[in-house]
Amino acid sequence: MDFMKIQILAIGMLILGAYTGGVIAKKIKLGETVGQILGGMIVGPHFWMFIHNWATTKENFISTPIFEKLEYLYTHGFTTYGHVIEESHFFVFFFLGLIAFSLGEELHFDRLKQMGMKPTIICLTQAMLAWVSITLVFYKIFHFPMINAAVVGSIGIATAPALTFILMNKLKVEGKLKNILANIVVLDDIIEVIFFSIFLGIAVTMQNGGHLSFGHLAFEVVKEFFFAILLGVVIFFLLKFTVKPKKVNKTEGLEIEVESFYGPMPSIELFFIISGIIAVGSAVALHFHLPFLIMAVVAGVLVSNYHYHAIFHSLQLGNVMPALNLFFFALIGASVKLETFSSKTFVFVLGYLLVRGSAKLIGTWLGCRITGQEKEITNNLPKLMLPQAGMAAVETILVATVLKNNGGDLIFNTIIPALVIFEIGGAWMSERTLISWNKFMGEKYKAHQKKKHFAIEDIVGNIWEFNANNKEDTVERLTKLLHEKHLIKDVHEIAHAIMTREKLASTALGKGVAIPHCRTDEVTKTICVCGFLENPVEWNSPDGKPIDIVFLVITPKDKPQEYLQTVRSIILTLKELSLEGELNHSLLRNILVG
Repeated sequence: MDFMKIQILAIGMLILGAYTGGVIAKKIKLGETVGQILGGMIVGPHFWMFIHNWATTKENFISTPIFEKLEYLYTHGFTTYGHVIEESHFFVFFFLGLIAFSLGEELHFDRLKQMGMKPTIICLTQAMLAWVSITLVFYKIFHFPMINAAVVGSIGIATAPALTFILMNKLKVEGKLKNILANIVVLDDIIEVIFFSIFLGIAVTMQNGGHLSFGHLAFEVVKEFFFAILLGVVIFFLLKFTVKPKKVNKTEGLEIEVESFYGPMPSIELFFIISGIIAVGSAVALHFHLPFLIMAVVAGVLVSNYHYHAIFHSLQLGNVMPALNLFFFALIGASVKLETFSSKTFVFVLGYLLVRGSAKLIGTWLGCRITGQEKEITNNLPKLMLPQAGMAAVETILVATVLKNNGGDLIFNTIIPALVIFEIGGAWMSERTLISWNKFMGEKYKAHQKKKHFAIEDIVGNIWEFNANNKEDTVERLTKLLHEKHLIKDVHEIAHAIMTREKLASTALGKGVAIPHCRTDEVTKTICVCGFLENPVEWNSPDGKPIDIVFLVITPKDKPQEYLQTVRSIILTLKELSLEGELNHSLLRNILVG
């Protein structure tokens, strides 16, 4: 019973500490995320252990009655409190798995083709600069053993994707910046896992006095990646067979049977299914010592390319994710081990901070210049590469365990304090950078007023007549016209989302009509336009007829019901204009021309 009471107390303290810290930090413009991390740190066990150790050195305070009461609480319940917090760290791994899975949304094959090799060049530039710089400094200047310096360098490669992408979702950042960053951090973590596995394997072999076999090391790395990828494929098939589109109810007034037209809508039920399956997959990967983030990313990539994007949208539910984000940052703060800060390792910590920070900033900037990125991308992207926690922390703990008598503790006491600073400082810089990016994008494009409902009359005047060669050309022309009218920001983002939906199932209704559509954070209100094609194009219509009327529908990602209302309004209007089973195209044209 006592243990349960402390469990409840710990959860309450974490939530209140992070929430209060976030509110205060937001008011003083420090950044809500930084405040949540600091709040979690203040209610965490390591902070109070630090305070206790400091208080015991003050003789005047020790003799007071209040100290005796506090000492009683400390000795009778504090150990359990710290134990409860430590046991809650499973949530960090669970949440990291979900974030890694959500990265797959940015790794659609068409999008990768569009991005080309540029993100890879940027990633390799900053990753290799970070590894070489850290390794050389710790070997030549700090006189670490060469293999230990290489291990430290490999850990320095990693960039924590969770914090930055949580902030991106929170601030609704979309477009090229998010796409490039997703490509970079995924490849960054893959490079880091490979380097770390190789150099830690060498260090363990040297420690045990065994024969060093590069073939064996390569085999172990390949084996881990193979089974992690295989597990990701299994997770994908579980999602594919459990998450299916909901069949439209005919009582809703929809005459046309379109079983796969809508796709599954974002919902709390869908969130439970996804999070449960990803959690099970992460647990299996961790049990077999596989890189669980690779497993999650592979599953996400497969879903992005071969299943419905509503799966990712369900991980951004407005009434669920803020609570999970807060608890995640609270645990990150509570995990800050202030006792690892030591004057003996201060120089090493400072060196790691300066060298890794400089390498990440300079390497990313240099990669952007080499690949000819826009000025805004070049200025903002490097600042998003600093956060480091998650996998780097896990690997540091592993190093301290397996190399305990051969420099493992020194590596631990060097990297863990630096991770704390990178996580807090990186959160502050990332949040500032993303707010600045959104401000830039907001100034570039006119803001639009929100509207509650959509009706077919809203399309009046928003029609174009043109020639198109095929389905892709039609979508591209309509999105470009929307961009020219400043109704959307990123043409490629919208066109890609629409064509991704088309690959899953045709949006043609028959009778010469198609309703290509997507949900995105690119818009704040529903946009619907109509294109009359002078020459009909093939659209895999259910009646086999080509399409000459196209309604393009774009709705906010966080308002799935608007999407349903819009499509329903269009279909009901088409139904009213149907005579003897044939759509009166001339009458529809007259109505929409206005």
